[in-house]
Amino acid sequence: MIVTLIRFFSGISHMIYGALALFMPFYIEEFTRYGFSDYRIAIALAQIIGGVGLLLPSPFMKIRIASAGLLLVMMGGALLTRISIQDSLEKSLPALAYLLINSIIFINSIKKIK
Repeated sequence: MIVTLIRFFSGISHMIYGALALFMPFYIEEFTRYGFSDYRIAIALAQIIGGVGLLLPSPFMKIRIASAGLLLVMMGGALLTRISIQDSLEKSLPALAYLLINSIIFINSIKKIK
């Protein structure tokens, strides 16, 4: 039950963040600050697609696993980016939290497929 809740939380929040990164000036500027302005649209779309994949029901478990894996890698990259641009711990914590959340979803989903 808890994993289902965090899966929905992660899926919905990644979809929202992806949409914000496509259109909101603040997020567009943040991608420039990160050094990823050329990849903003691709990253935003990957977050939206990954978020949708987390929301799929059990018959699509392989897609859910791929989505959780994609978001896990993306959040690892986000955390490393935050560290490399010397962001504060406060600004880096969301990336770390989502890294852990998507790790839990990924591991739990793999266990269910066996």
